[in-house]
Amino acid sequence: MITKIIPNVLGTSVENRINGLSDYIHNPNQTRIDYLSDYITQLHASFSHELISEKCVYSNSRNFLDDDIAYQKIEMSQTASLNSRVTDPIVHLVTSFKKFEVPTIQQLEEQIDILSKHLKADDLQMQYALHIDTDNVHFHLIINRIHPYRRNNHNEHQAVDLADGWILNAVHRATAEIEAKQGWEPEPNPLFIYNHETGQCEKNINHISNPDAFKISAKIRDQEHRHQQKSQLRNDIATAGNYQDDLEKTIQPILKDANSWQDWHQQLAGLGILYERKRNGSIFKIKTDDQQSLTFKASLFCNKQVTLKSLEKRWGEFTPHHADQIKIYQPKLNTTAQHTPHESSKISAYHLFQNEDFLVKELHDAYLKMKSTKDVYSQNRRSKYRDINFENEIYKNNKSSFLKQLQKKFPEQASDTIYTLLHYQHHTDQLTTRAEIRKVFLSQNQNLSQQTSEKLFDQNFLSRNFDSTQITSYADFLRFVSPTNPLLIQQQFLFDQRQSKNFIYQENPEIKTAKILFDSNDPKEPIGIQNRYGILVFSNYSITRLQQCLKNLHPEHEVSVRGSSDFKNLFKMLSKHKSNEIQDTNKSRTLPALSELSLEQLQIAFKQLYQHFKTTGECKSTALIKTGLLLNCCGIKLSQLTSILATCIQKHQLPQLNQDDQSILIERLHNLIYTQASKLNKKYFNSNDIEQTWQLYFSLQHQPMINEKCHTLVITNDASQHLKDLTLIPKNKVNKSYQQTESLSELDYLQMFEFYEYSRKAKLQKQQELERNNIFTRPKETLKDSDQILQSASPIKKYRIEYRFGETFYIDQEKVAFFESKKTLDITVVSQQLDHIHDALLLARDKFGVVLVSGTDDFKRQVQEIARATNIRIEFDHPLVIDRQVESSANDKIDHNIVHQINEHKTVIHNSPPTSPTKEDHPLPIDNITLDENSKSLNRTTDSYDFGF
Repeated sequence: MITKIIPNVLGTSVENRINGLSDYIHNPNQTRIDYLSDYITQLHASFSHELISEKCVYSNSRNFLDDDIAYQKIEMSQTASLNSRVTDPIVHLVTSFKKFEVPTIQQLEEQIDILSKHLKADDLQMQYALHIDTDNVHFHLIINRIHPYRRNNHNEHQAVDLADGWILNAVHRATAEIEAKQGWEPEPNPLFIYNHETGQCEKNINHISNPDAFKISAKIRDQEHRHQQKSQLRNDIATAGNYQDDLEKTIQPILKDANSWQDWHQQLAGLGILYERKRNGSIFKIKTDDQQSLTFKASLFCNKQVTLKSLEKRWGEFTPHHADQIKIYQPKLNTTAQHTPHESSKISAYHLFQNEDFLVKELHDAYLKMKSTKDVYSQNRRSKYRDINFENEIYKNNKSSFLKQLQKKFPEQASDTIYTLLHYQHHTDQLTTRAEIRKVFLSQNQNLSQQTSEKLFDQNFLSRNFDSTQITSYADFLRFVSPTNPLLIQQQFLFDQRQSKNFIYQENPEIKTAKILFDSNDPKEPIGIQNRYGILVFSNYSITRLQQCLKNLHPEHEVSVRGSSDFKNLFKMLSKHKSNEIQDTNKSRTLPALSELSLEQLQIAFKQLYQHFKTTGECKSTALIKTGLLLNCCGIKLSQLTSILATCIQKHQLPQLNQDDQSILIERLHNLIYTQASKLNKKYFNSNDIEQTWQLYFSLQHQPMINEKCHTLVITNDASQHLKDLTLIPKNKVNKSYQQTESLSELDYLQMFEFYEYSRKAKLQKQQELERNNIFTRPKETLKDSDQILQSASPIKKYRIEYRFGETFYIDQEKVAFFESKKTLDITVVSQQLDHIHDALLLARDKFGVVLVSGTDDFKRQVQEIARATNIRIEFDHPLVIDRQVESSANDKIDHNIVHQINEHKTVIHNSPPTSPTKEDHPLPIDNITLDENSKSLNRTTDSYDFGF
């Protein structure tokens, strides 16, 4: 959340300001219709103008006698006039939320309560309204500082000093409390932090404030934001800051060595520094290469040890220097602002990057070039207008002289006639000249517009006729670009990623300027940005993209990671397998087409996706918006999303929202879908989000043949009569019945499905194993110090790694050899090759020392032979059955020991009707090595999910 106080820069009267602000917040201007209509016609074949109107979705007021807005404006104007000493009693605040955050009406009213409390404005007249007309949802708040009934000592109505004059601190406190109570994501580097225990806002001890010298006026900052370009003042401040840091290092040793004023001046002058008295203090003076003189207060250096008063205590009365000419000072300047390692490790990544780092150079350079040319044209036009005004002044001052000259030339004409003709001639010349100037200016801008558009854009990527006369900012420039333009999609995405939470911190002073990192498989897809402090990773990350980012880091420097838990887990997993080749079947980040699912299935998908986003720490509205946006990227229409949301809320499958809140949420979703390209919307989701949609697709579109809700097993001697095999086509065959989904190839689709099936069956068998053996407990054993664990060379390097559906798959020659479960710490062996079993056992040994083995007896014997040869300690969940008749008898009692072999391209999916579960509910025949989490204990509990195939 960001809250700003909008100043009254127009200087309008109180009545006009009240009427203007009230009209604006209740009926926003339709300023975006022109260009948004062009946007939408390119994104969608048909659309409604209502979807893009500047819309006020909710408004309310407090402390008025009347509910009608027109009468409230009159009442506010009259109340404001009851104190003649206050020239501008109206305060205008705007609070903006992040891209996917949408407050409910109840939350908005609570926010007004908190703001009123901190501003001490509970009794004052106020109007407020919620807008969804821009890229961020925001609300306006108008407060009349004149109290409606309380009077002051002058018998006038009291002018309330909001927050006792500390209005900015009050706004910061209110924002901190709102974010904490309602769960909005806080802004980086907050001034205050809300304490839930005390219910008070406390000063943030880690807040990093800018010195007063580095603060720039709001007007200049606005200009910088409009053009996305640093001002000259900011560059001068940065340069002066660099000189100041260098001067500090230069002056300190001189201060220690100098023993008199003469020695002090002499050593300083030798380096191009002068020390002079100024009024009651002193300054340092240097001259730069461009002959510019810079002065610095002496109190800024050496903890005020070089001030005039301090040095006079050491060396007596001040003696001036005798240098006639100052030498050029040669500092070692840093081109970029830098923080010490200790500071930068704590600073939010947002403050370690500059706004210009997130610009698409090709677009911004074109804008700056157009702007500079247009500025020249505008300057020439203003110059000619000044000449016209000067000529007009000459005419006014010499009118009588001109009249006399014409009377002598035309004595037969009357003076009034000559005067009238002279006046009209001058007026006509003025109008003609001005018209010619405008014509030249328009012609120049037309040529400039044509040159810019031809050079930068294909005609297919222009949203409307490019007109440089209507461009006054970089945002205006971007509005003329088609929303399908890859450069515009890049720029919008980069702007949205400035506050990404995922950051890889690594100090590297060798990196001087920031650079944008692009996906090697898609050169137009930005995946992160790197500077001397590390890499800011964007929301569209995946394991292969994260691997590309890590390649840009220094191999010997220390690395730390910040961000979401999912991002940290992915980084940890990648660090663990840095020596392996990482594979990604879905490199193109293809989403499944969910449009063929039934309404009931879509409701399940909406609910599960919402729960997925909630587990990642998103607030309620953000989770709902992201769920709807992701489903829309999967082909679900907006009308379907509206009905699905309403149905799920009605069935209590989602948090309760009243009809008005649902309308606001859907309206926000409308804006995102209708004004942004789907390629851009898809970039807001990482590989885990996309994988979640595939998991839903496989579980809903391909109905499982196993009744996963069944808890009762019906034992039969011949299980094969109920089993049906689903052949997973290997990558060298083609399945003609396959219907291609988006741009994912059939072979990659089958590979994804195979990963899903392995993961699903492993989880299912684990659940069934727990239900059957919930009383089984492993013997308690601990490793002794004398127990030797062989640490042979790890064989895992030859495998390619793919991370899918929460499992780490080890792939050898396009086939899954075994996979590792993150949650249960199991290694499930899929292949029957001895070298794969051997490698899986070594992996388990190297991680935990003692290995618990479950599965078929044949598999256990293979593991036992390998364990004896490699001196690995193993334990079996059940003793090996030596006699085949005993083993057959055991098969009748323990369904877990039924063996279903899996060949290289075939797995078994059990088929069980929902009403009558049968033998097909048995676990799948994949062998498993179970790892002990603590490495020292082999205890088996209901929480340890140890199982076997």
